[in-house]
Amino acid sequence: MFEEPEWAEAAPVATGLRLVAARPRPAAASQIKVPLEDESVDVAVFCLSLMGTNIRDFLEEANRVLKPGGLLKVAEVSSRFEDVRTFLGAVTKLGFKVISKDLTNSHFFLFDFEKTGPPRVGPKAQLTGLKLQPCLYKRR
Repeated sequence: MFEEPEWAEAAPVATGLRLVAARPRPAAASQIKVPLEDESVDVAVFCLSLMGTNIRDFLEEANRVLKPGGLLKVAEVSSRFEDVRTFLGAVTKLGFKVISKDLTNSHFFLFDFEKTGPPRVGPKAQLTGLKLQPCLYKRR
């Protein structure tokens, strides 16, 4: 659900000595609005992809495209969570119910949510649990 960086398109791609034809530009606006109908998807997956500052937009878009009872799966780096409880509470306010959480892995947290309906908070309501820490890569 992220837009490809501008520099990616500007970089020339070569095979042998000839340039490859430019491919179409990705859609703009961080792909917040994916080209899918409302309530048309059974499962939405965010695997190491909640890196933007607009996580709420991504989760609201997942809610829009998921069918009632649809499954939202989230896998994210464990060090990004300051407080898992507030994150789960914020996602719940966006129209999801926690089905399972796996916090046993030292590197990644896994969550499954079921769509229960539209977000239960207005667009201006602040959800502090959706602010994740920057991803820190540690030498192992």
